[in-house]
Amino acid sequence: MVAQDTSIINNKLLNHIEKKYTGLTLLLNKSSTKAIERLQSQEKVLIAKLSKQDSSKAKQLQLSSTAAYNGLPNQLMQAKGNSVAAVRNYIPGLDSVQAMMSFINGGNVVKSVAGLQDQLQIANYTKTFLQNRRQALQTALAGTPLVKQLKQVQKTAFYYQQQVETYRQTLKDPDKLQKLALTHLSKLDAFKAFFSKNSQLASIFRMSSTENELDAASINGLQTRQSMRAALQQFESAGANPQQFVQGQVQSASGELQTFKNKINNAVGGNGEADIPSFKPNTQKAKSFLQRIELGFNIQSLRPNGLLPVTSDLAFTLGYKLNSQGVIGVGMSYKMGWGNGSSNFRITHEGFGLRSFVDWQIKGGFYISGGYEQNYMQSFNRLSELMNLPMSAWKQSGLLGISKKYKLGKKKGTLQVLYDFLHFSNQVNTQPVIFRTGFNF
Repeated sequence: MVAQDTSIINNKLLNHIEKKYTGLTLLLNKSSTKAIERLQSQEKVLIAKLSKQDSSKAKQLQLSSTAAYNGLPNQLMQAKGNSVAAVRNYIPGLDSVQAMMSFINGGNVVKSVAGLQDQLQIANYTKTFLQNRRQALQTALAGTPLVKQLKQVQKTAFYYQQQVETYRQTLKDPDKLQKLALTHLSKLDAFKAFFSKNSQLASIFRMSSTENELDAASINGLQTRQSMRAALQQFESAGANPQQFVQGQVQSASGELQTFKNKINNAVGGNGEADIPSFKPNTQKAKSFLQRIELGFNIQSLRPNGLLPVTSDLAFTLGYKLNSQGVIGVGMSYKMGWGNGSSNFRITHEGFGLRSFVDWQIKGGFYISGGYEQNYMQSFNRLSELMNLPMSAWKQSGLLGISKKYKLGKKKGTLQVLYDFLHFSNQVNTQPVIFRTGFNF
């Protein structure tokens, strides 16, 4: 029966999950290794500079640094089995997938999910290690001009935390295939029973199979419904105000929860939260290269000018987000002719262009936009005619203007007004002011 109910979980889903989680494990490992190596390199530079100012302090810092990095491999291995840290890093989506794979005996997929769990634990300890080393450097360099150079160390720790959080968000949002399988399995009593006993959540809170409440002894200060109901009845019979009693109990429970949280934080070393940076963070820094790519499309139309018919420039662009404000990119355009009016309508190929551009946000959805373009503005019939064109065949455009970006469903709409500073240098009479509209994917 179970075999039939789990038939929705086929090899396609298993391969998909294994590939996804193995890939995330490798990315996490690469990010952790890179952050540690970068910080170690920064420490060496700072120690070398400190030795020229205070050799005694430099020697002490060197000993501290050597001991920390030599002991790091063992600490990372121990981090894998840190059950207390698992509480702070609990990800429901990952727990569900791990339980699902164990329930159906997913083989290699179970190993890949477990490997990702281990890597998340290592990443959590790495964050703490980076914070501790930054604090040690700040203490050692206090009172020296070198303390100002700790900004790069802080950037290393901050952007690593942002990268890890990006990966965690990926795990919190299961994709379509995973959602379909989990939705199906969640209807099975056998899976519900398995999850209540074998999931990570069950190991944390020791779920009961007979009632849906936490054991009151598991966390001191939290009371069950039965005890609360009995206490309320007792207070009502004594003529006391039940509302005041409830408020007092809520405050008491909140205090106990905070104490419990503090114990967890102390056990894993640190608060687990990113320090407030002393610099303006680059929101794109923690994203992958592909996540910083922005695809776009825009169109501009020109009226006939004696040499050219009515035309529309259709352009595709590829931008790279430098930060939350700036985008640089390139593009290609195709100039389509529509004829010289409704009585002479026909589609022709009137040109081709190459573009480069920069957009920089000035306020809200308004951007300063600039670009340099090369346009071939002669009719052609075949793409082969565009090969090996002489430089004199290309017309230059130097553009500067304002762009407005706005929400357009799931996309971003764009409106541009640009001035061509090189329009007078072209033999073909081109428009000095250009209007473009489009959207970004």
